[in-house]
Amino acid sequence: MPLFSGIIPPVVTPLTRPDQLDTDAARRIVEHLLSGGVNGLFVLGTTGEGPSLTYQIRYEMVEVACEAAAGRVPVLVGVTDTSLQESVHLAEHAAANGAASIVAAAPYYFATSQNAVADWFRELANASPLPLMLYNMPSCVGIHLALNTVVELSAHQNIVGVKDSSGDFDYFRQLCGKFSDDPDFAVFMGPEELIPQAVAAGADGGVCGGGNLLPRTYVELFEASKRGDDAEIKRLRNVVEHVFEHIYRDPAGDMNLIPALKLAMRLRGLCTSCTALPLPPLTPEHATQITSDLATVLHAAGIDSTSPVAMQ
Repeated sequence: MPLFSGIIPPVVTPLTRPDQLDTDAARRIVEHLLSGGVNGLFVLGTTGEGPSLTYQIRYEMVEVACEAAAGRVPVLVGVTDTSLQESVHLAEHAAANGAASIVAAAPYYFATSQNAVADWFRELANASPLPLMLYNMPSCVGIHLALNTVVELSAHQNIVGVKDSSGDFDYFRQLCGKFSDDPDFAVFMGPEELIPQAVAAGADGGVCGGGNLLPRTYVELFEASKRGDDAEIKRLRNVVEHVFEHIYRDPAGDMNLIPALKLAMRLRGLCTSCTALPLPPLTPEHATQITSDLATVLHAAGIDSTSPVAMQ
């Protein structure tokens, strides 16, 4: 069995202002996710705005999330950085607070090569006290982890999986095929709308941003996909389509996912809608759409919009 499986949401980092963590909201979000049946927590990922946060907030978020989880599910910590040593320091802090693993995308800013990136990941895996999951996020870091690079790195005893957010399903299918006989290396899907196809291809789990708002929906979608329950998959896919149509996309059809998700979570009493720069604010039209349509999304998910968040 792989070390991790199932739905592990990329946890939103709640802020009172761009340079201050809302610790009470962080605990509230963790409880909300755990009540939804998630299989783990991924803090400081893309949805968690990890690279935009001060180092103080990153360290505090690790502390609060691990304390709130209290060992009930594994906590994975994003350590993506342009500095290898900063990634190692955060990995050490994560280990000291009881996290289960680190997750890292390739270092960004400088142009590099597959060989150099592989060397960087090996150095991180060598130095980290926790196992490392690779994160393929080419749209954010400017480099796509080649299939051969992932296969080569999987031989390292401290590298335990890969999360693919490339959106290239042919590539993802090849990843699943390469590791179908490796019980110790997990393959996770990033784009949440592809969970059923990913499970059919052999994925071990999904990292679904919408799980911050509707954790039970994404857990049930993963489980229905594992069972091959077509009717339930169709129902739950409809909920995910509602999330995209009414929350993520503005009236013109453009995506502004993280600010949109945070506003929806604010409306559910989970956290403020504050984000860190350089994420753009929502347009007034997009904010009005979310405010007006959230009840429609919740209804599709079978949730009473007036019921307590902790019960979702």
